[in-house]
Amino acid sequence: MSLHVIQILPMYHPDGEEKLRELADVKQFDEFDEIEIIKYLQQNTVDGIILRAPAKITPELLNHCEHVTAISGAGIGLDNIDVEYATSKGIKVLHAPKMNSTATAEHAIALLLSVMKDISIFHTEMQKGNFSFRNGRYTTELEGKTLGLIGFGSIAQKVANIAKNGFGMKVIAYVRTISSQRQELADSLRVEVTTSMEEVFKTSDAISLHIPLTEQTRELIDEKFFVLMKPSAVLINTSRGGVIKEAHMVAALKNKTFRRAGVDVFAVEPPSENHPFFEMNEITMTPHIGGISIEAAKKTSIVIAENLIKAINGEELSVVANAGKLLK
Repeated sequence: MSLHVIQILPMYHPDGEEKLRELADVKQFDEFDEIEIIKYLQQNTVDGIILRAPAKITPELLNHCEHVTAISGAGIGLDNIDVEYATSKGIKVLHAPKMNSTATAEHAIALLLSVMKDISIFHTEMQKGNFSFRNGRYTTELEGKTLGLIGFGSIAQKVANIAKNGFGMKVIAYVRTISSQRQELADSLRVEVTTSMEEVFKTSDAISLHIPLTEQTRELIDEKFFVLMKPSAVLINTSRGGVIKEAHMVAALKNKTFRRAGVDVFAVEPPSENHPFFEMNEITMTPHIGGISIEAAKKTSIVIAENLIKAINGEELSVVANAGKLLK
């Protein structure tokens, strides 16, 4: 008897969908309609679910996952899945760590270059034929500047390597604790580590966020940190939009507390049509595309599909986020 899987929204690459259909019978929902998904769960025996944001796995939906043994998100972040409630139901929750680290790190650097060089602003003016917009304006070099990293996981480490070795930047990273292993890693990358987030915001010319969205980090980056920044500093966010208190960032930019921001993520995605970021030249935006290079999308999609089936079949996997907490 073949396995039965629900796919909510298209996967990041069609090769992943093809692989999933090789391994299981798949019911695909092209929109996140919780009522319809619950109805389908009530009427069918479903072994697993695979989804990508902005689709969500809520307690209400989980209450109807009677036969589901594994749920997989599309990437590293699991903030769209109620992991704790899924765990109480004995359901494995999978992610795909480090599959898109290079793509996301490169995107963070691209945003950094864009805001330091005012690329999006110059582009808009050139579309108007306004070549003279250059007169009296300057861009900013990265060499010799300090890049502050909030978080020091695999993506932040790649950003540090590019910034340090590619652009000659000084790099400082905030970490919660400094273990001997982490210090050795930082030393190998020639990165200074600190447990003071305030120090990073005070001393950096550019700050790049690389922390997951949790209850502890939700809206963590707010006015108390913005006021510490240099007026010439820039902020990059390719992690999760919810780690920033967006209204505070808008106010800080309008007050010229710091100079520019580059964001790939929003607190609510997709953002509303009247989102305040859209009116601001000080913010360069992309639509949460940072981790979706063609290379990363193809590789991630295939591995996620394979891992979901392995998890349903009871194989032990390192990507089960709640493995240590599942009910025995």
